[in-house]
Amino acid sequence: MNELTPYLPLRLARVLSGLPAGIEEGLTEIRLRLGGPFSVTAGGKNHCLNGEGKPCTPRKAILCTEDDISACLSLLTKGSLYGYGDTLCEGYIPFGNGCRAGICGEARVVEGKLRGFSAIYGINLRKSRFFHDYGIEAARYIVHGAPKGALIYSPPNRGKTTLLKSIAAILSEKYRVAIADERAELYVPQGAGLTDRLTGVKKSLALPMLCRSMSPQFIICDELAAEDESALTSAFGSGVCIIATAHGESAEGVRTRPFIGRLLETGAFPLLIGIGEGFNYTVEEWRK
Repeated sequence: MNELTPYLPLRLARVLSGLPAGIEEGLTEIRLRLGGPFSVTAGGKNHCLNGEGKPCTPRKAILCTEDDISACLSLLTKGSLYGYGDTLCEGYIPFGNGCRAGICGEARVVEGKLRGFSAIYGINLRKSRFFHDYGIEAARYIVHGAPKGALIYSPPNRGKTTLLKSIAAILSEKYRVAIADERAELYVPQGAGLTDRLTGVKKSLALPMLCRSMSPQFIICDELAAEDESALTSAFGSGVCIIATAHGESAEGVRTRPFIGRLLETGAFPLLIGIGEGFNYTVEEWRK
């Protein structure tokens, strides 16, 4: 929690000081909503908080004001929203070591593209988690026999990024690992191994850059999109193993997304890793 409270206005930071120990230990998100309840997410459950930091109903919760939103934004951007224009256009602000604040509000859309916000109504501070040993079993499958790629899938907020970072750290003890960190959230602690991290660049551009300049054996990237297909196919074709994530409830559901189906057909992801409840995961081989 100490990673997030410095970015809150003082009155909300004080509220969190009263959190029950069980909620504080499992906390993953803090949410501010203009005129709405101040809340946290811990252990996959949402908790509205009263002025003493105790869980309560939304009607009894402390409400976030315009001053709270403005103060939080100022702390996140060091007083300069303009300096974060590019990431705001993607709906987030990076901060700390791999943390991210999701942003929503009254969007400005020009020619079908988000160009920023004329008003911000909600902020979601997401804690960066790093558990080195979480991905040990997955890494064993990935390097068993010959190194191979893997696609990690789960619904949102189930631990995909946490598992991805752990796998990156474990693999980097022996292999050259390049991290295409488009949204500045794949932070792996310094000294983790043979890692090279490129941040703030779209994966469609980052993957060819990393292949040309860093000669990686593995490339790690998060949240695949259709626009990444060509770069992923090219990287795989050059002999690099790709470890990536995608949203999905099941392996069958992930396969039905056209661009992922095509990537699977190329052999880019011989392994599918699904994360279930309680952050438990299973590894299976993809078969046509």
